[in-house]
Amino acid sequence: MRPFWNSEVERTMHSLSWWKELWGKEGGVELVDCREMACCAQAWQEWLTADHPVVAHDIEMMRAEGGKYFNMIQLIAKVR
Repeated sequence: MRPFWNSEVERTMHSLSWWKELWGKEGGVELVDCREMACCAQAWQEWLTADHPVVAHDIEMMRAEGGKYFNMIQLIAKVR
């Protein structure tokens, strides 16, 4: 993954526990649900068939990732 790791990835890619902790600190909302979604592989497969300039780069990145690191996180919160 090292060739694909950059500031954008570092800024946006975090674990489920990281997101729970971040949103748990916010006093103005109640975290209703925070979970891994089952659609990660399907979402990436669909994206990698898209006609978009960054897809070629992402194909190589996902080969390197090998299903080990990325996930989709769902957060549901409500305003207190």
